[in-house]
Amino acid sequence: MKTDCSIVKDLLPLYVENMVSADTAKYIEAHLQECDGCRSELELLKGGEELTSTQSAPAPQPDSAKPFKKIMKKMNRKFYSLAYSLIIFFIFLGFGWTGGENLMYNSLIMPIVGVFGYCVFNWKAIYKVPLLLLAIDSFVCLFGFVELDIYSLIMWTAMYSLFVGVGIAIAFLLHYAFRKEKDR
Repeated sequence: MKTDCSIVKDLLPLYVENMVSADTAKYIEAHLQECDGCRSELELLKGGEELTSTQSAPAPQPDSAKPFKKIMKKMNRKFYSLAYSLIIFFIFLGFGWTGGENLMYNSLIMPIVGVFGYCVFNWKAIYKVPLLLLAIDSFVCLFGFVELDIYSLIMWTAMYSLFVGVGIAIAFLLHYAFRKEKDR
């Protein structure tokens, strides 16, 4: 009988609002004739009071999420550190190939830099990554790793920035597509 009571108590709010089928209503009425506890629950509902058997969920303790948040912050820091390192590695790799025969590999490397830049900076990558490119390009030329004059330095930075822009656009489109998929 205890199982019947829990089922009926769950259905009572719907019964009061006439939102149950005729068979369910007959089942509830038959049970109410035999059970005083469920009848009193029905009277409370009709009077506008909450069911006594319904307990509100305990409020979440704000301190219980702190260890999880600490772990997530550490993971985010590690991700961003890795992403920054990969951006700088690929930029140096691209500049290392600038003076050589493998120049066309940069058309593959710089969009990857754009994707990592978008992961780190979001839309701010549009101006932050080209500034980082210019700074690293200037560093590479200043210390003689690659011999470029100022005109070539600006031209290569502009060309790499275009490739980085393609990578940022690709990352944005993928982010937008997956976000739309998740919302469904």
